[in-house]
Amino acid sequence: MKQHHSIFPPAASLACALILMLAACTSDALDELPPAGTDPDARPLTITVSDGGMYATGQTRAQERGYSTVFTEGDCIGLYVVKNGTLEVKNLCLTLQGGKWTLPAGASQLLYSPDKSYHAYYPYQNDSDMNGKVLPGDEDFFKYVVQLWCVNPDQRTYAQYTASDLMTARGVYNNHTLSFAMEHRMSLLILQVPATKYTYTEKIDGQEISKSYYRYTAVISENVYWQENPCTARLLRNTTDPTHLNPGPYKYYYNGTKKTFNFDYSQLKLQPGKYTVHTLDDSKVTEESRSLKAGDYYMQDGSILPGDEVSNLSRDELQKSCLGVVFWVGEIEGQHWTQTGTLAGDRLLMRDHPECVHGMVVAMNDTSSQKVKWATGKGATENIYEWAQKSFNEFTSGEQADWEEIQESDIAFGYYRSRLMALYGSRNSDTTFPVYDAIATYATARPAPTGSSGWFLPGIYELATLCFGVPTNFAGDYKQLNMLKKTINPQIDKAVGDKLIGEYWSGNEQGSLDKVWHVDVTTPHYGAKLKTNTYKVRAVLAF
Repeated sequence: MKQHHSIFPPAASLACALILMLAACTSDALDELPPAGTDPDARPLTITVSDGGMYATGQTRAQERGYSTVFTEGDCIGLYVVKNGTLEVKNLCLTLQGGKWTLPAGASQLLYSPDKSYHAYYPYQNDSDMNGKVLPGDEDFFKYVVQLWCVNPDQRTYAQYTASDLMTARGVYNNHTLSFAMEHRMSLLILQVPATKYTYTEKIDGQEISKSYYRYTAVISENVYWQENPCTARLLRNTTDPTHLNPGPYKYYYNGTKKTFNFDYSQLKLQPGKYTVHTLDDSKVTEESRSLKAGDYYMQDGSILPGDEVSNLSRDELQKSCLGVVFWVGEIEGQHWTQTGTLAGDRLLMRDHPECVHGMVVAMNDTSSQKVKWATGKGATENIYEWAQKSFNEFTSGEQADWEEIQESDIAFGYYRSRLMALYGSRNSDTTFPVYDAIATYATARPAPTGSSGWFLPGIYELATLCFGVPTNFAGDYKQLNMLKKTINPQIDKAVGDKLIGEYWSGNEQGSLDKVWHVDVTTPHYGAKLKTNTYKVRAVLAF
């Protein structure tokens, strides 16, 4: 899925082009000769796809452009080829895979010819949605597509939002390269509301470190916006559709209170391919002092709702917006995932996500109602950490770099385990890791925001702290389940989530080759259990 870069401040010029080969298999199209009998001007194509961004409403200079797009793995564009007013290639789906725009299986190689025109659009639509909508003889090939394009009335998630972002381009050929500079065809409303930024300090590894986070601000409306960040929301509109002129009222949540505002889309002068910024109360960011606390709510946009303010939102609003509850803040028993000493901290997590220094969050729900095994096949009877130690020389350079970070870490943390599971599974086809798959499925349904580590299986430290309040010295009073009973489950219950009840896997193997540490929060009990046993899975993340 493509990624959007913020337009504040506006970005200049084009996003970096993805200079990628169109090849039916793995061969390099530039190394192939045109088939016999082909037009002598026909040449194999190199494709580049870029986004020129959007102008601000009222601006016409290229340097004022912003809101650039980068295409990512799995994105699809549709391609048309026209010759003498006739469609020669119709809605050919090109997919970004492994850094190349690839043709569908069995498709013929595309060759350039100067008497043809090439047209592309994003996001790809099925043939049934595109038939009869393109205009081979018109200067605007996609004019009817634009007029009939339906934006999603619910753009709350990034996937829903980006599915509405129609872009089109006509290919420009130069020196064996066919370039598509995509232009946005919808109008973009950017709504900015006031925000509060909290600052505080923590002592980590003996050093006082300044940190900050944003307080939750929700834009609440019937036409649901994508909340880009705590104070900025986006909504794509099709200005060729008269039904886009729907007035408010709208609401947003700020500093513990709800506020109502009204505006009419018809008064905003939205223009196709341009963005319009609408601000409320000057959209000021106010800085205040407040330490992050266990029991605070972690929201969909990566902001924090103070845990003692839950009564200010309805249970329905909280259930929709809350991703999890903070359970670990600062050093506990001298342990913290950001520590950099030898065999301290989670070095792989910090390399991949150096911004995730604030807290650990537990998900609002179990990954599913089903209990799962930790591993199957060979992986159920072999310690994968010990396997990695023995298999280092067989790793790629990237895998070796990962393993070197893991070896320098305290292995009681959990982030690195997913990497080892994926690595082990890629070399042992008889092995599956149902706990890994459960986390991946949950992450698809409830995606973690940018700026977080993404969901992962908790290690011993994360699971013990979540349940007992400490990562190590819980043996004497583990039956109290201090953190879980006093803080986490009550907060989860208020937000209509699944309280932690029953037995849960950690990510850490312990003892013999076929056992993994787990916690039973009902009995309560903890210890190492066989990988083929079935228990629940609960995801955590760092931010």
